[in-house]
Formats: sequence, C-alpha cells, structure tokens
Amino acid sequence: MLSYSELTPELKLLVLCSATGNEKKRNDINKLINSGINWSMFIKLALQHKVYPLVFQHLRALAHPNVPDKLLKDLYKLKKDNDFKTLQMVTEFSKILQALEQRGISVIVIKGFPLAQQLYGDITLRTSRDIDILISADDIAAARHIMEQYGYQWNHSLANATAGRLKKWMAFNQHLEYWHPERQICIELHWRLDCQSMELPFNLLRKNGVSMHILGREINVLGKEELLLYLILHGAVHRWFRIKWLLDIDIMIRKQDFSWEKLCLLANQLGFMVVLNQAFILARELLGTPLPRDISNRADMDTKAKHLACLALQFIKDNGFASKITFKTKAIILFKYTRYEFKLKTGWRGQFICIFRYFLPTESDLELVALSERLYFIYYIIAPLSWVYKRTRNVIKMLAKG
Repeated sequence: MLSYSELTPELKLLVLCSATGNEKKRNDINKLINSGINWSMFIKLALQHKVYPLVFQHLRALAHPNVPDKLLKDLYKLKKDNDFKTLQMVTEFSKILQALEQRGISVIVIKGFPLAQQLYGDITLRTSRDIDILISADDIAAARHIMEQYGYQWNHSLANATAGRLKKWMAFNQHLEYWHPERQICIELHWRLDCQSMELPFNLLRKNGVSMHILGREINVLGKEELLLYLILHGAVHRWFRIKWLLDIDIMIRKQDFSWEKLCLLANQLGFMVVLNQAFILARELLGTPLPRDISNRADMDTKAKHLACLALQFIKDNGFASKITFKTKAIILFKYTRYEFKLKTGWRGQFICIFRYFLPTESDLELVALSERLYFIYYIIAPLSWVYKRTRNVIKMLAKG
C-alpha cells in the first residue's frame, strides 16, 4: 500500500518545503529538522527533483536555527542561477517566437515559463531545462530554417537528410532538439505530444488552445484540461521520479480552474483513465492534494492505478545516490523500469506499440550504416539486432569487471 511514511526524512522535508499549503505543516517541518537531517543529501534531492527555488523560499521564511547558513547560501546561489537562466531563455524565446509568427507559423508553448506563471505567478519558481513548442508537422521545415538562422543546431544523423528521409523518421518521433552552443539554450520543436504511444491528438490541442498575456505579449498555450492531462502523462512515463511534476498536478487541482467532467471525459475517450487515477493517488497521498469524493473513490477502486502508484513510489524513493551500483542492481532497475512502462499501457494496442518501439531505428543505427531512402526499411531490421547487441555488450563488460 502507498505510504508517505516510507520516505526518508530528507525526502519528507523536501516534499513539505515544496508543497502548497505547507504553512499548516510547520510543526511537522520543525520536528523533522529537529530530529536531524542529512543536509548534504537534502540539497542533492532538491537538485534532483528540481524544486530548489521553492525550497529556498520556504526555508528562508521559516528561519529555523537548525537550518545551516551554508545550505541557505547554496540554495540561494542555485535560485539566482535559475533566475538568470530563466530570464535569458525568455528573452531568447521572444525573438524566436516573433520570427516564427512572422512566417505565419502558429505556435503553442508547452510547459516552461508560461506554466510557471500560471502555477506560481512567478516565472522563476519552476525550473525548466528547455523550451518546448508545438507546431504543425507541415511547418517543421520553415521552423528549422529559422532556428538555424539564430545559431541553433540539431546534432543528429538526419540533420542534413533529404525531406523524404526526414519524413519517414518524423512518422515515429515527436520532436527535434535544437541547441545553441554559445547561449546554452535548448528549444524543442514538437509536431505531436506523444508520451510513449500515449498521444494527445494535435487537432484537439490546437482547437482547445488558449492564449495568455505574459511579459508584454500574447502566447498560445494548452487548454486547462489538455494541459493537466499532458502533465500527468509526462510525469507518468517518466515514473514520477521528480517531485516537481506532482507539484504541478497538485497546484492545478487546488486552483480548481478546470472542468473535472471535461478532464475525465477526455481521459476516458483517449484511454488514459488508469494514468489519471495513478496521478490522483500519488498527489493525494504524498502532497495531501484535495480531490472531490467521487474522483477519489473512483481512483481507489482502480486496482491497476493503485499498483502503478506503488511502483512509482519506489522510483521516487530511489534517490539514485547509491555508493556502488552493481550489475545485479542495474539488471533489477532495468527490469522494474521495463515492467512499469509495459503496465502503464492500456489495451493491446498500447502494449504492442511499447514492444514495437524496440524495432525503431535510433540515432546510432542511422550512424552505423548509410542507406538510401529506398533501403530505409532495412533500419527496422537493424534496430532490434542493435538493441540486443548493445545489451549483450554491456552485460559482458559488467561481468569482465567482476
């Protein structure tokens, strides 16, 4: 059974110092701090879960005498670095967005600083590794040209491929990752929102998109129900190993500015109810997220969702800082990840696609041998053989090390 008590003291404190409404849990926070916290582990967890801006804000306001000054200084530096990076990304993205719009390319911004503004009213309180934008597949060629004009690079085997070959690759992929080597900024061009075969239809996202005024301009974002469902799918496929993703769900639910009926109808139509229920269970148990009685009861009756929530809790608890990772440990982790990924899929189609992904060519497969467009189908034969070879090679290396 899912249990908050299974978390380490450091992870418990991290959750309490990140969650909304933690003022009501001041006594719990004080007890944890007074009982003794491994502050070195605590700051590592804050970095891993990407919640250090929120943690710094709360611990500074708490002013507890047992919180080391060095910890606050380190958290402050991390937050200031994030503030600078966020403002740099916003400035850069404003130029890219203007260029895309001048070419008539309709853009929907996913997550990033608009989401931070929606959740916290402050673009610096939610960390972002990159800028994700959703555009039509028909606009990818024009968008790529603009990105390259601004100095961004797509370091991929297909960067200079023909249009036909790129189209074949795009059929089973969802984004191009462009990187600016000088500014150290990543922008992802998405033409679909596909979380390991759990896809939100592009036409639906465009139809229900809304605009928000931020930093002196209008920006298109996902509709509230579509955004919440996407955040849930994104967190689920990544095994919820970052508390940050659950915080997004918690805050959106607490704001109550979406339709529960529309959200559940959408999830049911797309076959994502299990994933939705898993997220509700995790958020309720770990963050105390308030749920309507019928929603909470429905989630509790979903045995598969409860099992997936328990599996996710194991990934959340696994901080990844073990001193020695043995071959046996790696094998167990790989097995757990694969089992979780397979169980996450609903119905035979989702599970078939989960297996089919192993037959899709990777970047290393494309680099291994150059084939013409006519022979591109051979990559689908190479891919599974390459996958088996890589896994076997890794096993042999591990055994050789003893």
